[in-house]
Amino acid sequence: MRPDMAQARLGELLGSEIDDCPCGLPHRIPTLEVDLGTGAMEQLPRMVDRFFSKGPILCVVDGNTWSAAGEDAVSTLRETGRTVDIHRVDLHSQPAHADRESVDGLVAAVKGLHPAGLLAVGSGTINDICKSAATVTDRPLITVATAASMNGYPSAISALTDHGVKITEPCRPPVAIIADPEILATAPSRMAAAGFGDLLSKNASTADWLVGHHLFEDYFCGFSAAVAEAAVSHSIDNAALIKANNPQGLSVLIEALLRSGLSMVLAGSSSPASGGEHLISHLWDMTAHWHGRTPALHGEQTGVTTLISLGLYEKLLTLDATQLGDRMTGEPVAETEAAFDSFIRERFRDLADAVLPFARQKYLDAEVLQLRREHILSCWEKLRSAVRPVVIPAADSRSFLKAAGAVWQTADLGISPEEKIFAYRYARWIRNRYTVLDLVAELGFLEEWEEEILSLI
Repeated sequence: MRPDMAQARLGELLGSEIDDCPCGLPHRIPTLEVDLGTGAMEQLPRMVDRFFSKGPILCVVDGNTWSAAGEDAVSTLRETGRTVDIHRVDLHSQPAHADRESVDGLVAAVKGLHPAGLLAVGSGTINDICKSAATVTDRPLITVATAASMNGYPSAISALTDHGVKITEPCRPPVAIIADPEILATAPSRMAAAGFGDLLSKNASTADWLVGHHLFEDYFCGFSAAVAEAAVSHSIDNAALIKANNPQGLSVLIEALLRSGLSMVLAGSSSPASGGEHLISHLWDMTAHWHGRTPALHGEQTGVTTLISLGLYEKLLTLDATQLGDRMTGEPVAETEAAFDSFIRERFRDLADAVLPFARQKYLDAEVLQLRREHILSCWEKLRSAVRPVVIPAADSRSFLKAAGAVWQTADLGISPEEKIFAYRYARWIRNRYTVLDLVAELGFLEEWEEEILSLI
């Protein structure tokens, strides 16, 4: 692998196969073509001819994306003689949801129409529905992005709600992506601000990834982590243009988001871009119905929750091994397994059956928790040295969010103080991924630091 491969242009990464990465695992990027230029929609017929066999195309849209780019895409393809059918994902739900029911509905449409391929016109929700359905039905997918709102366009996972729980499942990425900055600029400016917020979570999620690597020898790939780094910095430098919804700024942002998505493909998981900050955001989505609230945009939430993770890391990193050891005096207290199950059922109510399988994987009795603390302490200086260069101050991240016109406090998300506390305390249980939330809780600091950390948002 070339030493500078992580900094390679986006086009050089597409379709690449890397067998000599220092991480020891091979990498392959299935997405073969991306066009980020003005007027990129003109390339759609050529892309379709390149990646789809002869036959009809199923275009997947909602009401907003139909007017943004869907109608133009369908008209362009029909002019070339292609038959194009249209599937609306928002006919039974306003707005559409990336959930199992929506995927099943699209799968049924594919099986009934037998298209040569799927054309997704939209952003996060439509992209995730289409990636899952295209994988199940073994159809190639081309995506036309309508907003620079998230990093999942080229990723090999779909984020779905299944029986009330936010999950990720493996899927096949699109073979090609069109992201015309002029089309992206027609989306509301809050969409780009949300994309910026999603992008900024990288520092927190990479820190979580490193913690898992140093504590448990979980897989980590420095190349995968580095693919998005320069692009994130470039987006921060262009925050004012992003705030203005300027096509030039959106071009920078969408490339950074695509690189972030590709970093997940290279890693074989969402670890480079999803950590404890995403768990809090997911829990807010899962519990919105408890409060009669409509969830905010994914990136709006993760931009805010990143401040929690960064704030926790800042406090942790001030402690050297001696100070940490001094703070961990006394035997830890933990519930019995039966009491823990009752605790999860009481806290998560109608979501408990779906959450319990994940929570049980993280349950530690008092004896094992003490061994975990001793292990953390033995690894602490090495872990601290690895994580410190990744973590940026929460205050800096907040300034970047403000500069890009992004949300930085829960009041602007409609999140109540009670919801903020609940997610901070319990989000770690909804998925079996080790994050700073687990680390701080296992050390006994989570509730001790609660008031100070939650004051950040």
